[in-house]
Amino acid sequence: MDAHLVSLITGGKLVGESRPIKGFSIDSRKVKEGEVFVALKGSRFDGHDFIQEAFAKGAVGVISERDIEPPSGKFVVKVDSSIKALRKIAEYKRKNFKGKVIGVAGSAGKTTTKELLAHLLSQVGKVFKSPGNLNSQIGLPLAVANAPMDVNFWVLELGASQLGEIKKLVEISLPHIRIITALGEEHLEGFGSFENVIKGNGEIFEHWFDGSIAIIPHYALRYYPSLKNLITFGEEGDIRGRIKDVGLEGITFSVNGEEFFVPVMSVGMLNNTLAAFGALKALNYDYKSFKEALGNFKPAWGRMEILRSPNLTLINDAYNSNPLSLRNAIDTLSLIKHPRKILVLGDMLELGKYSKKLHEEIGQLLNSKDFSLVIFVGKEMYNAFRVYKKDKLYFESTDKLKDFMTFSKNLFKNGLILLKGSRGMKLEDIIPLLLWR
Repeated sequence: MDAHLVSLITGGKLVGESRPIKGFSIDSRKVKEGEVFVALKGSRFDGHDFIQEAFAKGAVGVISERDIEPPSGKFVVKVDSSIKALRKIAEYKRKNFKGKVIGVAGSAGKTTTKELLAHLLSQVGKVFKSPGNLNSQIGLPLAVANAPMDVNFWVLELGASQLGEIKKLVEISLPHIRIITALGEEHLEGFGSFENVIKGNGEIFEHWFDGSIAIIPHYALRYYPSLKNLITFGEEGDIRGRIKDVGLEGITFSVNGEEFFVPVMSVGMLNNTLAAFGALKALNYDYKSFKEALGNFKPAWGRMEILRSPNLTLINDAYNSNPLSLRNAIDTLSLIKHPRKILVLGDMLELGKYSKKLHEEIGQLLNSKDFSLVIFVGKEMYNAFRVYKKDKLYFESTDKLKDFMTFSKNLFKNGLILLKGSRGMKLEDIIPLLLWR
């Protein structure tokens, strides 16, 4: 791709020399030599204010809504809307991609399923996966704009916090295989209700075309009864799995009578794996032949990640939290045999008017479990703290917990500690205080 082609795709005006393009960036601090800086207007910053910085960092060109004179040997593509231009570039790349595209949506386990499926498919071909959690209205177009064309598979994560967002991502990605990992309470502040969560995730089935295949949990059939050409998974369905053992090293489970092991300590990992197996089946691969690769999988940061020190074992699941993923984490830890199990739970954010009730339900669930201590962090978690009847502590914020831990490290000594909260809680900030030596 070069600047002239970008101007044709976007309908923009090329100013300067047409040069080859190595990729696209929306962060002037991270732009690399030969990339194009896409200047986006945000709620806090306007990328146009950093165009000269991007050129200085090595950007070969800029996509801009402002009239900019480029330095010698570089270019500007002047457009009406930079975000629409980025979407058009992504749509062009997708329409010209000859491989298979897998889209992953759902209330929990999207990133892990994406990472696992990309890992498994790398055994049979070249794979591009959307980096990190680039799954938003900006992140997904950026990922696709940078996706290589000489691979066999794109595995893309599709995220949303309100109705209409996944539909827009499907317009870009047009997946051949469309996965919903799970359905539960998520982003209720934006979706408004669980019914809208179902509708929102169901938008992954928009723009259906011949050859499209849906992969959904068996229980989701009642929500999407008109789906054709689908594979279901779960305790029932086409791909059935049951957990046989849970340990710190991972889970052992059976799928249609065959035993598997995945080195991730989470009962939720079963459904993530079954969803990935569904995609393999849709691609005409026998998932049984991926047993060794499954055993070598490593999860992304902050997802049931085991960290050890001489004093304790820490399960870092601080990347995010919602009722479904938190229940899975609690159920997982309850199955582990250990004399001193401690939970550190931060707020589940973006639950809107349902937040109080859903946090109270977590407190009730914990009452049925056996933990040495539960530490609740955040204003919303106070509702769980108030309901929970066993040994407990409460802190209004992560900073307040950090202050307490500075003088109370022995409280966690020899413990098995689960750390989980929404991204905004930044519970990972206490990890250095826990892993002291």
